[in-house]
Amino acid sequence: GLTVAYWLKQWGFIPTLIEKHACLRTGGYKIDLRGVALEILKRMSIYSTIVEQRTTIAHAKFVDRRGNLVSHMSADLCGTRLEGIDLEIMRGSLCVIIKDVISEVECLFGDSIVQLTENENGVYVEFEKNTPRSFDLVIGADGLHSTVRRLAFGDESSFAREFGAYVSVFSIPNFLGLDTCEIEYHSLQRFVNVYRDRSDVNAKVAIAFSLEEPFHSRDPKEQKKAIEKVFANSGWEMPQILAAMQESADFYFDSMSQIHMPSWSKGRIIVVGDAAYSATPMSGQGTSIAITGAYILAGELADAQGDYKQAFCCYEKLMRPFVSKNQELAKLSAHIMTKSFYSVLVHKIASIFPANVLHFFKKMGLKRTTKAANAVILKDYNDKSC
Repeated sequence: GLTVAYWLKQWGFIPTLIEKHACLRTGGYKIDLRGVALEILKRMSIYSTIVEQRTTIAHAKFVDRRGNLVSHMSADLCGTRLEGIDLEIMRGSLCVIIKDVISEVECLFGDSIVQLTENENGVYVEFEKNTPRSFDLVIGADGLHSTVRRLAFGDESSFAREFGAYVSVFSIPNFLGLDTCEIEYHSLQRFVNVYRDRSDVNAKVAIAFSLEEPFHSRDPKEQKKAIEKVFANSGWEMPQILAAMQESADFYFDSMSQIHMPSWSKGRIIVVGDAAYSATPMSGQGTSIAITGAYILAGELADAQGDYKQAFCCYEKLMRPFVSKNQELAKLSAHIMTKSFYSVLVHKIASIFPANVLHFFKKMGLKRTTKAANAVILKDYNDKSC
């Protein structure tokens, strides 16, 4: 949403940003920036600031259930990033950087859209708190569980494809004494990553796992119970991590779901980012895809001089192949994470040759991710052709 607002403002539109939280959300996990997204950030003149504020994690080590070292590698290879090119930054830091360059954009914090009514002149938007207003267009950049998508296109179940895998992120005391090193622990259908960023005294934990039965509870207590059940008797430092999870103030939990829509627009309403084409965290490309989609959508609106029908068509034409290639990245990870013959086979081989298997998959992932991250040619939007 912030990136869309930036480019709309840059090209002469007057955007209004709606955020349901009372202020800019600055929490979250570390995110990767790759490929064409880096060029977009350079065009926004914020690339150097991002470089200055990127994480300082330099190394990654892998441990077994007894805490023994299995393997180690650079943090970039661990995160399937091109060393010296791709960047890792905290989600909150990136949000603050972009928000600082759109200070003139109207932002309605602490409010949500409850009704959308399109007419021949625009979209009449009703809010939970603010007075209703009319806008020329509505762009839904509100994530996997998008309200705009639900109001305009229908229930999430029509578009979500679940992998049977789940992710949780939360802060814990840094009892492992982490500084510039992150630790990963893998077991069958389970994954744990722990690190500390220089901007925080606490450590961050990311957990991913699969379940045989769908789990849709939005109750944090039930979510924590599910995690405890999956990781019971897992070894390593999991007892302490699970205990600290109970007291964490920023606990986050969600399903690993992709969004597939036959069309990203309906009249004057359109969706972008996870709301339109979530690739899941397993792709490693969620943020970069969203930044790219925001740039292309705003650019096509500028090229079309506000002709939204033409702009929306060009946006989809350019983004569809790029999105498909990046969503494909998550499928291999999903096969490994979920209960399948493939996942069991990989786990068996890894138990014999752990370091070899880790390096093989990381290098293969780096090659595939780099190719997908660059799978669209960016226009400079001086050329008016689609």
